[in-house]
Formats: sequence, structure tokens, C-alpha cells
Amino acid sequence: MRSPLPRRFSRRRFLAHGAAGAGAFATGFAAPAILRAADTWGDLVGRFVYDGPPPERPRLTVDKDVVHCGQYDIRDESLMVADDGGLSNVYVYCRERRLDLCPELEQSADEQALLDNRNCILVPHCLKIWHTEQDLFIRNSEPVAENVAFSPLGDRPANIVLPPPPAEGATATWRFGRPQRVPVPIVCNYHPWEIAYILPLDHPYVDISAADGTFRIEKLPVGRREFQVWQERPGYLITERWPRARFRVDVKPGVNNLGTIRIEPAAFEKG
Repeated sequence: MRSPLPRRFSRRRFLAHGAAGAGAFATGFAAPAILRAADTWGDLVGRFVYDGPPPERPRLTVDKDVVHCGQYDIRDESLMVADDGGLSNVYVYCRERRLDLCPELEQSADEQALLDNRNCILVPHCLKIWHTEQDLFIRNSEPVAENVAFSPLGDRPANIVLPPPPAEGATATWRFGRPQRVPVPIVCNYHPWEIAYILPLDHPYVDISAADGTFRIEKLPVGRREFQVWQERPGYLITERWPRARFRVDVKPGVNNLGTIRIEPAAFEKG
């Protein structure tokens, strides 16, 4: 199923016609400036580390389609810590709106972000989407039926049934209609242990920490920027350094390195 929401503005088409830096969205908001000088952009990098022994990941109860799904060792993905402490699946994203956009990012952006039902889990567990430029492409790679459901705040909800391939309906495409302030949970109503998160934004300045805890937000416009940090256990990831799970950086050309960011285990305790 594809959302009927129209694609109101194509930045790539805008660039292709040489209209950089001018024009407006159909909604009436001014288009962000398209800046080109190399010294206009900077990368933000860092590494999240869990400051304690890696926690156990409990095995989840698999009580549906057990003949197929029971063959997999399905474990809790809400806190993923590598042996060396690398903390994955932490979102870091710029909180500002109407940011200047680097043309290289616009020209290289994938047209789709993939969410795959595979091995009776949703892959990837955390994903991002530049919703004005990308569709969400959902695929069922299982021999059993799957379901994908989510309800973005102020946006149209989805409840999509995906039969087993090679049925035509084993894939679906979705377009988000507005950005979100926090990642949106995605669930499967058939298999309650399946969960993922997606963050629709109207800019590309976001990353999710990798298995080793590293992240990189590329080609940010230089200047003072404010960022939000989120992880599914606590939601906003509050630390002594970031009492509101936010931080500001004077982004300079080149690489801006936050270094190692150690997070106490207490930050992930529920309740």
C-alpha cells in the first residue's frame, strides 16, 4: 500500500533545473538555501560506549508460527552492547528545521529506505528516513504472513498485511507526510516480539550508532547546531552532560569529533 500523500517538492528535480537557492515549497514555506562551498559543511562524529559490563539480552517468547519462527534465537534488541562496550541504535539528530541542505546529500540520497521482515524480526531494528526525498519500502522475506503497523504523531497511520512471497503483496511502499520529533515504533500484530523504530525527518542530518557505537552525521551546515539524543529504553537519553538529552556544537568545516561518550548503565533503567 502506498500513502496517497503527494510528493510536494523534489529537491533533485529542483537542482537539475538549476534553480538552486530559490523557489518555495508548495506549502508556502521558503526552500532552504542550497550552498556549495566546501568550507560550508562539517561532519559530526563520536562513539557511544556503555560504561559497564555488557548486559544479557534475554531470549524472547516466540508463540506464533512456532514451526518457522521457533528455529531462530530471537533476543531482546532494546539495549545492544558490543563486547568492547560499543552502544548501537542510539539516534543523534539535528533539532533545527529549514536547515541549509548540502547538494551532494540531495543528489546521492537513496530513493527508498528498506524495512525487511526477515528471520522473524524486523531488519534493521532502527532506521531513519528523509521523508521528503524517500519512500519506506517494506518487504516480507518470510514463508509466513507478516504485518507492519505504526502511528506517527499527526500523520496517517499504517496497518499493512504482507503475505508470504512470491505474492505481489509481499512488498509495500509508504510515504510519510510530516517529520517527527522522536522515532516511531513499528510493530507486527501477528508476531508481538517484532519491533523496530523509524525516524522521519525533513532533512538528512541524523545518524544511528553502529554496532561499535560510532556515528557520523555528514555535511552539516557550519554554525551553532542543536542535537537530540534518543534510545529506545529511556527515550531521550539524559546524561549529566546532557540534562535534556540535547547538546549544542559549533560545527566547523571538516570533522568535528565528540570523542567517546560514556553512558552509565543507570541511564537505561526503566522506571
